[in-house]
Amino acid sequence: MRRYRHARNQNHPGSNGPLGVIMGHLSHRLTHRLSSRLPHHFLAATITLAALPSLAASPAFIEATSELDGGKPRTSKWNAVDGKEGTMWCSKKTPDQKEAINFTFESPVFITHLGLKAVTSGEGVDKATRRPRIVYVADVDHRVEAKFKDVGDMQVLELMPPAAGTRVVVEFAEGYDGATPDAPLCVAEIVLRDKKHEVTADLSNKVRGINTPGRKLLHLWHDDISAPTRTLLFNVDGSFMFHYEDLLGEAKPVTVKGKWSAGATTVTLETGGKSYRLKSRFTKIDDGDDNQVVLTLQGDAPHPSMVDDFRPAPLRLP
Repeated sequence: MRRYRHARNQNHPGSNGPLGVIMGHLSHRLTHRLSSRLPHHFLAATITLAALPSLAASPAFIEATSELDGGKPRTSKWNAVDGKEGTMWCSKKTPDQKEAINFTFESPVFITHLGLKAVTSGEGVDKATRRPRIVYVADVDHRVEAKFKDVGDMQVLELMPPAAGTRVVVEFAEGYDGATPDAPLCVAEIVLRDKKHEVTADLSNKVRGINTPGRKLLHLWHDDISAPTRTLLFNVDGSFMFHYEDLLGEAKPVTVKGKWSAGATTVTLETGGKSYRLKSRFTKIDDGDDNQVVLTLQGDAPHPSMVDDFRPAPLRLP
């Protein structure tokens, strides 16, 4: 069962007291002190943080509940992890929907900090758009509520205990009003990090080398959402992982790893020194699910169990 906690603001770095928003650049020493503190209670501390080095494994991919321009570069979800000034991710104009971005990893991680930067215009926030006010950071066991101030500086939340596992969802529950009732929610930058390293750095650079058909594959796919026996993950770094496990135990588990590339109607998998070219097809369906698409793989695969229909795992956690 998932545990729910309310984040508390603190205002004295290096002590056990409250920690608020500190404007300007923090020194390396202060950054180390904040990242290494281990209080015994659930905690989200809001600070201003300088750029962080990229030394940790990146997410396999990210997913957003919506994009204002349908994934076009101007408001793409990848803008939220590109580390550049002037770019942004914006949701569709659906103010009643709680927008979210899902970060999926191939191996379990421990995320201790989440950073968020609002879109700015001139010397302040861009008030034409909605800005995040209340955010939930969730893994499969915990859900932490944290409040952001309406400022343009990067704000970083220290999460205790860390968000753990292979999926971390950042949900934007409430926002500051935009210029119009239907103004989209926009975010300039989202940063995930462990105790020492940023894990989202250079993520957008990796996706630039992937063609449009390949980007459609960047999901965690299941043959059955409620009781999967086949799991297929395509990583933005060009690797894939497939796992098959018969729920009845009548067949031995199978795991296949390797490299992948995509064409308009094909997926090429390289593993064990061999190359396999499978036919691929995306079919849109309408069953009330957010991910209304089926991926069909056909042909000579590294393992026969890979030839099947797959659905994307739900973006939101159960």
